[in-house]
Amino acid sequence: MKQRWAKRIAVILAWLAIWQLASMAIGNPMLFCGPVESCVALVSAAQTTSFWVSIAWSAIRIGLGFLCALLLGCVFGAFASKFAIVRDALSPAINVVKSAPVVCIIALLLVLAGSHVTTSIVVAMVVFPPIYAAMIEAAANRDRSLDELASVFDVRPFSRITLIELPQYAPFLRAALKTAVAMSWKAGVAAELIGLPGSSIGEAVYLSKLTLDVAMIISWTAVVIVLGWLCEKAFIALFDRICDIPGYLLSRRVCRAHSEASANADMDSGVADVSFGLNVNRLDKAFGGQVILSSVSVQMDPGMRVCLMAPSGAGKTTLLRAISMLERPDGGQIMGNDLISVVFQDDRLIEGCSALENIALTARDKAETVRGDELLSELIPDESTWQNKQVRDLSGGMKRRVQIARALAHRSSIVLMDEPFSGLDDAAKRSAARVILNALGGRALLVATHDEDDASLLDASIMTLDSLQLADDL
Repeated sequence: MKQRWAKRIAVILAWLAIWQLASMAIGNPMLFCGPVESCVALVSAAQTTSFWVSIAWSAIRIGLGFLCALLLGCVFGAFASKFAIVRDALSPAINVVKSAPVVCIIALLLVLAGSHVTTSIVVAMVVFPPIYAAMIEAAANRDRSLDELASVFDVRPFSRITLIELPQYAPFLRAALKTAVAMSWKAGVAAELIGLPGSSIGEAVYLSKLTLDVAMIISWTAVVIVLGWLCEKAFIALFDRICDIPGYLLSRRVCRAHSEASANADMDSGVADVSFGLNVNRLDKAFGGQVILSSVSVQMDPGMRVCLMAPSGAGKTTLLRAISMLERPDGGQIMGNDLISVVFQDDRLIEGCSALENIALTARDKAETVRGDELLSELIPDESTWQNKQVRDLSGGMKRRVQIARALAHRSSIVLMDEPFSGLDDAAKRSAARVILNALGGRALLVATHDEDDASLLDASIMTLDSLQLADDL
């Protein structure tokens, strides 16, 4: 780090030396002055009140335009990513703003709005397109599977927005903001230089031009560059801190759950026995004309354990998704699936959160969080391998067990598991099966698998999709 900074400083000093030598060679400060003369002029101007007043008023105008563009870009970008009609309606206007010469836009706005308002409007017009585009790009690249996680576990709207959606939008917005902050200062000062609003950097630069004060023009240029750089660093730092707040609140939720459990030893951390059965009647589902499920019927009583056997691609996952209300069936009825918890086939976890924080995200109350912690300790006895670690640092087998703990800790009447033991060795599989059986209580369990050993481990009966689809015809 020190060597890199030393190289940067050396490069800057070398360029300053070249600049000063070129100025000395020309020998005419009014035509081309060096860094020494510019620094002297800047120090002299900084001792006047008008210098700081100009910076303050320019910062206010530019800041207002920037904040308005940020707000509008996020709002319209969010709507445009969901509704094609909004995106199509805004496309011509955005293309005009991006293509039209800034000078022409400034001239038009000076006629329509006046010099004091023009600066903010120009800044907003320059900043809006990258923010708007970042929102659309983020929406196109976000992980939709996490939306299904939030839907199945009924995650609170605030947690859904801040902990599931914000982390996915943040990288795109951050990249756009790094460019937009510097652009706002360039566009804002350009608008002031043409419109000449009172007490502004643009007016000061224009007056320096009239008096042929080259040193002051260079000084103001340096001021604008430094202000843009400082604002970029400050705003990005603020943005990063804001993005960290939801994770901090989630970790505090975990800490409060532990504190309350420690203070109240009698706190019930078990899962309430919600004893409802499941009735799937003549379920049909097809994709693109290909029939996946045809007249499937399943009847499960409370406490019943079933392993659904079928080859990969036969429709096991589709059936579980239909029961979870993630796929809309083409026909048939599903009753008794109001309270469910799911172990998904893929790892649907918030990578930037810890294992316990992922459980707290879906927990309805502190008791579920405490129960999840207990289940994690049973599933992964060596707590040093998962405590205080983000999920992205865990192995695939550990992630599966985090999902199992989350599903079992959640208050539900039915637990659905799609290939829950994938990635686990034999010992971990047997241990996980014991934890599942002990934690189920009176809840029904439906497991999609292709391994008959899973049924033996879970003391479950075996059903096949063929038998379920033919059951109605027998």
